[in-house]
Amino acid sequence: MKQFRYISLFLFLLSLSLIAPYRAGAVIVDRIVAIVNGDVITLSELERRAAPILQKYITPDMPPEQRAEARREILARVLPQMIDDKLVDEEIRQLGISVKESEVDGVVQRMCRDSGITIEEFRDRLAQQGMTLEEYKEQVKKQIERARLVNSQVQQKIVITDEQVKEYLRKRKGGSSQYGGPYYRIEQILIVPRGSDGYAKQEARRRAEEALKELRAGAGFEQVARKYSDAGPDGLSLGVFSMDEMAPVLRNAIEGLEPGEYSEIIETPLGFQILKLAGVSNSKEEEFDPMVMEETREKLYNMEMDSRFQEWLNELRAKSAIRILL
Repeated sequence: MKQFRYISLFLFLLSLSLIAPYRAGAVIVDRIVAIVNGDVITLSELERRAAPILQKYITPDMPPEQRAEARREILARVLPQMIDDKLVDEEIRQLGISVKESEVDGVVQRMCRDSGITIEEFRDRLAQQGMTLEEYKEQVKKQIERARLVNSQVQQKIVITDEQVKEYLRKRKGGSSQYGGPYYRIEQILIVPRGSDGYAKQEARRRAEEALKELRAGAGFEQVARKYSDAGPDGLSLGVFSMDEMAPVLRNAIEGLEPGEYSEIIETPLGFQILKLAGVSNSKEEEFDPMVMEETREKLYNMEMDSRFQEWLNELRAKSAIRILL
């Protein structure tokens, strides 16, 4: 019996010797890297947040010193973002701001409808970017919360006038007021080869032919552009030009078209394009596409919202108790 007690004691001490290093290591891994108004951020939380960036920029073939330095720089850049999130989430809780799941679903459904894709197709696109639909919805929820937070904190209402929108579009296109016409308002579907070899060019041509086929089947030009065009959401409108201002290849494609009609596929230095004659006017200045106007108004609104949010966030940081221990 006495010998059995010695064996039990030995096994107990051995178990402690095995557990102790693990606990010591856990303390190091989960050490506190920041304290925000009494709330802590641990190193393990920071590393989870930074994991996609760490995986992208730190490779196994990097020298250990370079790998360690890159890791320090990435963590140092991500930590302020986490601190800001803590401050914002705290304010949202204190103000009782909440967003219903149905509101988030509505935003996602409208986005899919406007893009001409199904929710399943959108889920697949997110998966290709390493994101789940649930993670995307969480981002949407936070965006709505922050918009409501800014609205509650900014007294002056944000108003974007038509003149602000037109001035932005003029500067973006480098245009100015011109009269005399006729001026041709042109929209585009632009498909760029994804590479410099012959196969990339053939693939781009194939995608352009698919886009043209859908147009001929009755699909809307904007809907097809959203699906195929590489010009992005701001690239639907190519601009307003006189015939003299157009490059010969564009002029040849537009001549003979009636407003609302589109061209065949043309090859340009940019890639493959399908052009639509959206309208003809004697005034270059006033021919701003209403849809482009509204998209630009929303863009300017979001820019102003972001600017005011940053101002408010700077003030919030200044009055908060923040300790960085990284």
